[in-house]
Amino acid sequence: MRENIRRRKLLATAAALSFALTVCTAQTGHAQSGEKVTLKVANSQWLDALRGKNLWAAVQKYQEVAPNVTLEQEAIPSAEFADKLTTEMGAGQGPDIAIMQEGLFYAMADAGFLVDIGKAAEGVTLNKTNDNGMIDGTRYGIAWQRAAYALIYNKPVIDAAGAKVPGTVQELIESSKAASARTPGVIGFTARHQINDFSGWFMDFQNWAYGYGVDWVDKDGKLTVDTPEAVAAVQAFKETYASGIIPIGDSMPTQRTRFKEKHVAFSIDNSGGTLNIASGGALPSSEIGAAPMPFRYPGAHQQLFLGVSSHSDHPEEAIKFLAWLVSKPGQQALREASGPDALATDVPVTASFAAANPWAPAFAKLAETSRSTLIPGHEVETAQIMRFVMQAVEKVILSNADPRSALAEAQAAIDKQF
Repeated sequence: MRENIRRRKLLATAAALSFALTVCTAQTGHAQSGEKVTLKVANSQWLDALRGKNLWAAVQKYQEVAPNVTLEQEAIPSAEFADKLTTEMGAGQGPDIAIMQEGLFYAMADAGFLVDIGKAAEGVTLNKTNDNGMIDGTRYGIAWQRAAYALIYNKPVIDAAGAKVPGTVQELIESSKAASARTPGVIGFTARHQINDFSGWFMDFQNWAYGYGVDWVDKDGKLTVDTPEAVAAVQAFKETYASGIIPIGDSMPTQRTRFKEKHVAFSIDNSGGTLNIASGGALPSSEIGAAPMPFRYPGAHQQLFLGVSSHSDHPEEAIKFLAWLVSKPGQQALREASGPDALATDVPVTASFAAANPWAPAFAKLAETSRSTLIPGHEVETAQIMRFVMQAVEKVILSNADPRSALAEAQAAIDKQF
């Protein structure tokens, strides 16, 4: 990791020098002269039903204070986002500003594709959601949203079945079966379970791992994926998968749509996904419940960061936009569209939102103890490491492999590569 950081610093320094020349020769004084500037902002959320429209309306308010700036969307489906952004950046192209999952953010910074945006945070009290936006003492990212995970459920379906909100995996299986038996057509539990949705699945699975006490590294920082805790987590997921309560083969968007249509009893999802379910569907938001996940230990969160591209023609204007976004007006505008997600500053969920969405406070509480999906000390390599782990999980659920043996094979492969 230290070597990666040194390499990234050299690349970033070169990029900064390039920016300085660009700004001095081509962009000097454009803010004062009112020169028209277009900033392209990449985000998969622009495609989200309803929420995407609301988020875009929130950031568009910047144009009221910076009329010379036009914001333009680059909307990329989440399943394609990392590959497309990596390809564009590698070719010296891409957006001015990217809103990225934490893992992709680290990879972009490590490759020298992001610039120092420390000026955007000057005079602002940022909260802990921004901690990982600092790499080796330089700020490359500012928090966009933090989405913690919870166990969500359809309250009328659970009540009709006389089922309890589960506190263990066995109770989850029992309550899910009871709900399906009581209401024909209702699916007991939804969860990602396919390697073709790897990036989403490994982040979701971190809840099972963390919930059983997994750290993925030992006290000396050595990668350890075949611990008793990891074996227990994989075994629990195997039992849930084999119980028949999951709609095998359905993608997560399909499963969320089923929840919207009142056809699901339980799911483990993040606050952003839950907001999607609660927006514009047959299931009223007031009928959605949220509770801690059925594990002993706290789970994970998904963290999104904003970063400015080293290929942007207008880096100074992009940083000014970020400065507005973390200001009081910017955060309040984003608050209205972000539902229960934690933001870059401690701007509370509105009372009206909490009243209309009684599930929201549970997410805020769980976010206080949730953990990053990235492996400490191996942030850039997390996806590579977790691919070995998720291939082992897939082998367990599809081929009935022994969890201990499958994880031992993953450990051997990881030891060889890392």
